[in-house]
Amino acid sequence: MRAVRAVVASAALALLVGCGSGSSPEAPKLLTRAEADARTVVPFTRGVRLDKAGRIVDVTFDAAEPDRSATPTLIIGLRSEGKEPAEAHAVTAAIERDGLRARVVLERLDTPSPEPIPLWKVSDDGRSQVKLATDIVGERLWGADVAVGTLAEAGLYSQQLSYRELQWASAGLGERGRYRLRIDLLEDRPDLEGLQIDVMVGYEQRGK
Repeated sequence: MRAVRAVVASAALALLVGCGSGSSPEAPKLLTRAEADARTVVPFTRGVRLDKAGRIVDVTFDAAEPDRSATPTLIIGLRSEGKEPAEAHAVTAAIERDGLRARVVLERLDTPSPEPIPLWKVSDDGRSQVKLATDIVGERLWGADVAVGTLAEAGLYSQQLSYRELQWASAGLGERGRYRLRIDLLEDRPDLEGLQIDVMVGYEQRGK
């Protein structure tokens, strides 16, 4: 899967850069941490701490219709990075082993009153999506498949790095709109102190 994602990312960047004369557009610039934390359009990331219970994300953002490489399914999860795949996986090892319980609330704001958006999670056997009865997630996190091309175009993906993406929940966004996302950790996790990781919100990769 990692090799496939790398090929997809390379193709996406090639399309963005273009070919031929010097008039072709430049490849998207990788955002700095400050620039990424200020972004409020899907896809976006937020650097967070996971060792203390409490709110780690409260962001209002805009979601437009994704390009053809992605579906309108919004993935809400975590992303680590490293110079090698093993390094990125090592960051998330404890989360994949023990889970990470959180309350995730997604609302649409460009309506007469805030409208709760139903959340879904991967089933225990990993074969399907299950609608959540509550907004509490994280007994288990599954690997996510976020559209690499949209991340690259947003300046949130580098071909010089490896990434590991985990999914807390997903949501179907039928149309563009303005939304608010809140995430509260429900437990202290001292074993995750000092972890360098992002909350990641992006579109799901469209299957071929």
